[in-house]
Amino acid sequence: MNTGRLICIILCLGCSLPLAFAQRGLSPEVQSELQALRKRDPTVQEAQRAALGFFNIDPRSVQAMRSRASVKGLMPQVEARYRQNRSNLGVDTRNTTIQDDPFLFDAVDGTVHEFQVGLRFNLPSLVFNSEVLDVGSLAILQEGVLKEVTRLYYTRRRLQIDLILNPPRDAATQMSKQLRIDELTSTLDAMTGELFTRAAQRSERRRPQNRSNNRDDGDVFRPLTPRR
Repeated sequence: MNTGRLICIILCLGCSLPLAFAQRGLSPEVQSELQALRKRDPTVQEAQRAALGFFNIDPRSVQAMRSRASVKGLMPQVEARYRQNRSNLGVDTRNTTIQDDPFLFDAVDGTVHEFQVGLRFNLPSLVFNSEVLDVGSLAILQEGVLKEVTRLYYTRRRLQIDLILNPPRDAATQMSKQLRIDELTSTLDAMTGELFTRAAQRSERRRPQNRSNNRDDGDVFRPLTPRR
């Protein structure tokens, strides 16, 4: 009877140990690497805003284009024309009498300069302007850019986390996954104006500063007077 109870206890402990280890979560080293990854990379919201700004289709720019298109009819089209007739300027005045009546004739020859300026308004476009609809169609482009950036961002993030949680045992798999991450990073950089490269550079510049701060923190606990 006691042996049966002991076997049951051992079986229960064997079943509960994996669950207990699973509930303990990630190791401190893995948690530190994941935290460093979150600090180093931009957020998905930052990547989306950078992509919309890079393609000039962010909400503010689209609203400005829509406003300009709606008032386009108020802007006139300017037409200018200049004409010149070259000849020698001369005035010939003749005073003659025809049937006992005096007449004065002036004959003028010379250079003529003519300059014309005109303004043309398209007032019907204030009521309906098809270009406003063209600007509104940019919403489809916005949606496509947001979806693509989001897909690339989380595909890259899953690969990064997989390398941390399940590091490959062979170098070929390690290099293959790293090349895939580099490919996704380059694509995201091309769509966001090198947002990820600039974030990595800022992270590299902060590392020496953090190390120097850590050394200074250690000096705080040193005794102010020399030991005897």
